[in-house]
Amino acid sequence: LGPRRGSATEPFHKGRCFVESSASSMSFVSLSLFLSLSSMVLDRALAGARQDLRPCIASVDCSSEWSDEVAYLQSHIQLRSKSSSFAELVDACQLSEVPLASTPCQVARLQVVRPVAWIHVPKTGTTFGNVLMYLPGMCPFLPPGYLLDDQHHEPGYVGHKTDLWCPGSFSYEGRRDFGDHYGVGGVYKSSVEGHGFIMLRQPEQRIISAYNFFQHSWPKWLFHRPAKDLLEYAQVCSGCAVKILTRKAIDGDLSTGYTVCGNPPPATTVEVTLAKQRLRSGFVFVGITDEWDLSICLLHAIFGGSCLATDFEVVRLGSNRSENLYDTSELMGYKDLADGALFEEASAVFSENLQRYNVSYESCKSCFQQASSFK
Repeated sequence: LGPRRGSATEPFHKGRCFVESSASSMSFVSLSLFLSLSSMVLDRALAGARQDLRPCIASVDCSSEWSDEVAYLQSHIQLRSKSSSFAELVDACQLSEVPLASTPCQVARLQVVRPVAWIHVPKTGTTFGNVLMYLPGMCPFLPPGYLLDDQHHEPGYVGHKTDLWCPGSFSYEGRRDFGDHYGVGGVYKSSVEGHGFIMLRQPEQRIISAYNFFQHSWPKWLFHRPAKDLLEYAQVCSGCAVKILTRKAIDGDLSTGYTVCGNPPPATTVEVTLAKQRLRSGFVFVGITDEWDLSICLLHAIFGGSCLATDFEVVRLGSNRSENLYDTSELMGYKDLADGALFEEASAVFSENLQRYNVSYESCKSCFQQASSFK
């Protein structure tokens, strides 16, 4: 993730925190004044962001860059009254491993949507969890270089650690942890609406990927056997994304398949309509795995932070994973109509946001180059 900045021998400068590693180099009064002035800027940005998550109307409000350390301090401004020592504030300022830059508007947007509710549809990218954790100020106590992967994604591990590493940043009310596959129908209003982040994938491609990944979500508890073929699996486990957005929490044990995606009743037209409404009105970020690079660039355009090499890396390699599109002929023409309708809506939302935030492959060149520089 690049060399550590702001070490014991290197002061923060060039728009970063203006805080040297030695506590004696800056008085508590000076830092308090800095935070107080910055808090007024944040308050103005927050007022507009609460009304609308679209780009700032006044371009001047979005013109200046804030460092990741400043973003952290602004979004956790209550440290002024709760910190027991000056050293705690300095330590907070030195947590980032890379110099991430954000505008005041981007910081405000991220602050407004915290705690973030990551709705993780199976086989749409564990990598996205890493992207979220490395957004400015989200996980100030994250161990250097930490990434979600097979070793760090076992049940309970991620949720337990995010409580420590990312205090107040992620919501998993009624769920196991921030990266699980629970249905959120029962907690949508209380913890997802206005806080939701989701990546969606072309439905038939997602089904084949899930089938190859140990028949993810197949209801063994009901059939007492594996699916006999891909088609049977698809017929039972289709509508997964719709079910997650509309049905109550069932994540369960992959060894038995007692999960919301493997919940046998097919997704209904009522559920499809509800899922589409929730996606459009309640999610602050909708990405498309088939457009991963643009999705990541869009995320940073909205919420700030540098584009990192790890944003574009696949960290969870599944069984029989394909780098290219899967051959859908084994489905014998079967289509996941429920998730297909939701994916169509997601694609429309995604396209609208690309235009709204002026994101394209051309405009994202600097993002991609920045990510390459961190390799």
